Amino acid sequence: MLTEFIQNVVSAASIGDANIAFVEASNFYGYKLVQYRATFSTDIPVPSLREAPIVIGNLPKKMHAELIAPELIDRTIRTTGVISASAVAEELGKPALFERMISQGFDAVQVISLHGTALNSCGVVLLWGGSHTSAARLREIWDRNGAAMRLLSAVMHMRIATLSRSTPERNLTPRQREVLLWRSLGKTISEISIILGITVATVEKHLRLARENLGVETTPQAVLKAHVTQQLFNGVPDDGKRPLI
Repeated sequence: MLTEFIQNVVSAASIGDANIAFVEASNFYGYKLVQYRATFSTDIPVPSLREAPIVIGNLPKKMHAELIAPELIDRTIRTTGVISASAVAEELGKPALFERMISQGFDAVQVISLHGTALNSCGVVLLWGGSHTSAARLREIWDRNGAAMRLLSAVMHMRIATLSRSTPERNLTPRQREVLLWRSLGKTISEISIILGITVATVEKHLRLARENLGVETTPQAVLKAHVTQQLFNGVPDDGKRPLI
């Protein structure tokens, strides 16, 4: 079964497909509730250019909302083991953070750290055996299936690292991508206007709209974010002309 589960994750064509495969495998190995959270492009220094965190799983909506607190991820990012939610909340100085979850019997959580699994990323998998599953019971499940879950979690993380993960709220138009591509190749605004047969003012307009669509302030930031969100470096501008480098 492990080979089949790994194949399903590796073959996933989208984050949604990977999530379905991972949740199915987790359920098989004794974990009824799952949450995976990861951040990519951690090497990019400007926070506004980084991708939004990926948070998926099968938690109930309210429970999911309570558990996406970044403090929890920071606390468990390098830790693998069974952790008390109440202990985490106490350490964070936010005892109300898990109050509702604990009252419903979700106090013990199995954590799998994904630190160092994929370059320029961090992540964590949180697993519950179900409502009122004790820490001792979680350890029993882990002793039996922990090796398989660690491998599946690593494969899941690396697969999502290769999938298209996020796009801006508004995609770039073909002309905006084209202008940004030529700008990234070192062409001046005047040179771009000649290459594309449009006015300087039109080039400047497309650059401005590209910055607005990407939510950044400068053209270099727009170039970087377009690259990070896989909208820019596809080899050839949209009009079929190869860059004149």
